[in-house]
Amino acid sequence: MGLRNYFIVIFLVSFSFSQAQDRLVGGRPYMEGESFLAPMVGMKMTIPEDWKGFYPHNSEIFSMANDTSVDVRCMYFANQTSLKKLASNWKKGFPLAQGLSIELDGSISKNGDIITAKINVPGNDLVEGILLARCGPYGYCLTAMVFGQKVEMTNYQDKLAPVISQVEFVEPIPRSELEIFDWQKELIGKYLFAYDRGKASKKEGQIWLDLDGTFKSKMKSSGMFKEQTGKYKGTKRGTYLIYNEKNGESAKLVLLFSKLPELTLSLEKKEDQFYINGQEFYFSYQ
Repeated sequence: MGLRNYFIVIFLVSFSFSQAQDRLVGGRPYMEGESFLAPMVGMKMTIPEDWKGFYPHNSEIFSMANDTSVDVRCMYFANQTSLKKLASNWKKGFPLAQGLSIELDGSISKNGDIITAKINVPGNDLVEGILLARCGPYGYCLTAMVFGQKVEMTNYQDKLAPVISQVEFVEPIPRSELEIFDWQKELIGKYLFAYDRGKASKKEGQIWLDLDGTFKSKMKSSGMFKEQTGKYKGTKRGTYLIYNEKNGESAKLVLLFSKLPELTLSLEKKEDQFYINGQEFYFSYQ
């Protein structure tokens, strides 16, 4: 039985868009002092001193390496349980991966809200490790497994508390809420543009959404203002409002022109592509 059958891995999902807090991003290194959020399990982590972390694309495990040794690693897991149940499971031993099991090497100790235990890998006398675990107020517990060559691990026995103590428990965010794109956050202060459908290199519509709530649009054809008359062509100005998807209503961008009737533009995200009034568009910092 594989690892995923025993744990809800803390860093299960990485999204391409950001939230108000810095969410874990796949494919980039994290250096000591950097922080990120694992929203589904409600945990904010700061990389401890002398450690660096990495979350590979399409992976389920966030891992760390110690800067002072190439042979010491750390892996994180989270599951809905309690310290009592975790301790019981540790005593039974558990498979880490296909054909690889972990067994306790001694008793479980407790210091404040952290439990720890030494472990070994059957059949490999050169490697040993330590399990550390804490539980938060929202039903999730975090387990860190630090392991490496025995000659290296002797230098880390009394230095591992930050690996688990530098995690803050916050209220988890349900997957359903995470999958709703935050148009308000993503579009405010951005430059929106769409290309001529027949000429991929020619921009036919542009909208600048300033941070102060004003906008400027520049349209060469109806484009993003689909089915509207030509009076919106050219350069126009006004103020704008952005509404996220809510209660079954789609997200929308409302343009309040200075001298023209307002326009309501529908916003839609399909996988990694964005649409405004059904037309593919892009956005970037101004």
